[in-house]
Amino acid sequence: MRRAVRNLIRLVAAGMIIFGALQIGLEVARQRTQKTEIRLTQCVTGAALILTGGMLAAASARLAARFTEEDDE
Repeated sequence: MRRAVRNLIRLVAAGMIIFGALQIGLEVARQRTQKTEIRLTQCVTGAALILTGGMLAAASARLAARFTEEDDE
């Protein structure tokens, strides 16, 4: 059970990282195609998603241990 919870947490973390990178990448592409300024809020929220996803992935084993009670391999 612990392994399944850990994998679910890592899947959510990977999704957050992908969406953050996609948000930053699309903002840079918009800026280059439309010749406008980069909206800093889009980049900050993308970076926050990447950072949160990375922290969640790093702490996935500890979070899985906290959410599950049995000790299985």
